[in-house]
Amino acid sequence: MISKNIRFVLAFVALTFATALATPSYATEDAIKYRKGVMKAVGGTMGSLAAIMKGKASMSHAPALSQAMVQLSKVVPDVFPEGSGGNDTAAKDNIWAEKDKFAAAVKGFQTAAMNISKASGDKAAFGAAFKALGGSCGGCHKPFRKPKK
Repeated sequence: MISKNIRFVLAFVALTFATALATPSYATEDAIKYRKGVMKAVGGTMGSLAAIMKGKASMSHAPALSQAMVQLSKVVPDVFPEGSGGNDTAAKDNIWAEKDKFAAAVKGFQTAAMNISKASGDKAAFGAAFKALGGSCGGCHKPFRKPKK
């Protein structure tokens, strides 16, 4: 017969163990949700920069939106924590298997974001920088993002 104290300790250990196992999944869900929000912000900012390129929005907005992209590019390296892949995300597992390659692609995005920020006062330079920024997006999406369904 197991005493009440031992049953309490065993129950406490079991609960602690179950909580420890559950915590990473919640953390992963939160990490994926956060990443999706950041990437939507990147996409929305890119769409707004495209509107400027097409003459559908004022070029006067280019500096602010370009700076927003620079700031977002600083966040992107941190939104792919180890273990935040899976079926709930478009992130491919090779992000974590090929860390150096992924880091280089993100660095390309950061550089392109900085370059469009520097070019936002000149329409021709802005156009070239916008094209390079779009290319940097593909530099991550093609090798590290699952195809859209």
